[in-house]
Amino acid sequence: MTRQTDSTGSLWLLAIDSSSEQASVCLSDGTRLAEVTWLAGRDQTATLLAEIDRLFSLLHTGVTDLSVVAVATGPGMFNGLRVGLSVAKGFVLGLDLPLIGVSTLDVAAHPFAGLDLPVLAVVAAGRGRLVWAEYRGNRQTTLPRNGTIEELAAHTTESAPCVVTGELSADQERSLRVGPGIVVPPSSARLRRASALADLAWTRFQNDVLDDAVALEPVYVHAPSKP
Repeated sequence: MTRQTDSTGSLWLLAIDSSSEQASVCLSDGTRLAEVTWLAGRDQTATLLAEIDRLFSLLHTGVTDLSVVAVATGPGMFNGLRVGLSVAKGFVLGLDLPLIGVSTLDVAAHPFAGLDLPVLAVVAAGRGRLVWAEYRGNRQTTLPRNGTIEELAAHTTESAPCVVTGELSADQERSLRVGPGIVVPPSSARLRRASALADLAWTRFQNDVLDDAVALEPVYVHAPSKP
């Protein structure tokens, strides 16, 4: 497959993360990037394409300058993931581009991969529930768990010292800060961003580790899992 470049010789990767009410899109060439992150709520259908178009405008580029598309695959909200995957596959199939799917939990954990501590990456599952998994570096070391904040707090106590990142309400954050050795970064540092998705996908792109655009499916939030 021929990799497209724009007038500057850049290979542009479009990263889309609409896994939850907090959505984010990014254009990256592996070094430079532009990103738009916004509170989409449940309006991803109405806002996602508009924000991608805004992103193209920021870099004075367009869909014909894309070389690859990356998308967060969940776990996450049904509507958000459905819209994100549909838009990503539309670009990929319409423009004959490669597609890379990345776990939403991988995206949340990635900014803290350089720390010498376990990282618990969290995604909101609705109705006060959370989905989380533990990471060491960029390697997931536990299966994702769907549970309550009390169950997450118990897990953090077992893993302490550790870092907890991702989507937490103010009350949930306070519950976790009670435990010794549990680091909860500020909300701005925990915000899941498409630039982290772009980082992970760019490495795979350079190594030709791609996904089948027809076969790639999202991972929705299901019923609570057993311990």
